Amino acid sequence: MRRYLFGLTIVAAAACFDVSGSGETFLVLSPILDSLFVGDTALPRSVVLIDANGQTRNPGPVKWSINPQSVATIDSVTGKVVGVSKGSALVAATAGNAAPGLALVMVSRPLDMTLLMDTVVLMPGDTLSLRPYLGITQKVQNPVTLTFDPSPDPTLYTIDASGLITAQNKSAAAPYVARVTDGANTVVDTGAVTVLILTDTTERGHFFETVLGTAIRHHGGPATAINFARANGKLGFQLVDSALSTDGTLLDTTSVVVPDSVLGVRALEIDSVNPQEVGRSGSLLDAKCRPPRPWASWSSAHSVSQRFQIFAFSHGTASDSVAGVLVITGYAPVSDGAIVSGRYFFMAQRTDLYFDPLGGQAIRGTFVAPLRTRTDRC
Repeated sequence: MRRYLFGLTIVAAAACFDVSGSGETFLVLSPILDSLFVGDTALPRSVVLIDANGQTRNPGPVKWSINPQSVATIDSVTGKVVGVSKGSALVAATAGNAAPGLALVMVSRPLDMTLLMDTVVLMPGDTLSLRPYLGITQKVQNPVTLTFDPSPDPTLYTIDASGLITAQNKSAAAPYVARVTDGANTVVDTGAVTVLILTDTTERGHFFETVLGTAIRHHGGPATAINFARANGKLGFQLVDSALSTDGTLLDTTSVVVPDSVLGVRALEIDSVNPQEVGRSGSLLDAKCRPPRPWASWSSAHSVSQRFQIFAFSHGTASDSVAGVLVITGYAPVSDGAIVSGRYFFMAQRTDLYFDPLGGQAIRGTFVAPLRTRTDRC
């Protein structure tokens, strides 16, 4: 079970660079994200050198390294990578005095399973099917059988043969176990179910989220929700989830803004929004107060300076502007508002890789949060 706040972040400098001339010389690798199976070999990444004037040049002789070597090895001269064990490894290329180039390699077993939502947060009565949150990869496409262990505490949650979880009336956490087999190989992975009972809006909510892409996160933290007065006086809704890194240096924030209030169980689309549209009046606050449509963002920033390392906005496809969905699965009125629970999924595009397919981030989360209403206008 992956119980850590931050899984892995590929250094932003590996992906973003300004070719207009930064005054620095550095290497850029492509692709910056690659995958292979244990025992397989991946071709070396391509390398270009960006000089102090922003021009691309031949880097000359390149020296390669990888860490950890328990996950993959690399030929220091040719750059060929060999998968050793399941996990992720950081490839580094150096040449002369240029800043090194970095890339990420993910290694999978011949049969592998990834928990796309390794911790789920629910309120009593919520249900959630685990099957859509299990990513199964195979080197050879054989039929597979997926099973789930019985709940270790049926007073906390129950789970049926299909992986449908039902939260019970108890506030605690317990593991869940998923198993997949193709007859020759069996993979077992463990996640967690947290059931949270809140009785008023002064209590602290909680979320857990998985972010997959060139930045990877498995983290949780406080969750809050508000019905707020938009600039036109009508009510909108905002969910804010935030997670602080274990060393206290990075603060990650997910925000979903909907131009309508939440007054019960419902599903809400999350649409695409571009950086120029959101920031056209100079701030994200304006995009909240005058939302062009339902939109979402994910960011990672220094916790003290608030300088952004990564910023990503909800982003659909060329043929479909819908980037994801926010589902309110539970709504419990209390004296000063309500307690809400739900889940969200949306694709987001990093602003530093806005026109690069590798800039896509898949963001999934579940939450239980106090819902307050603010009538003062933005």
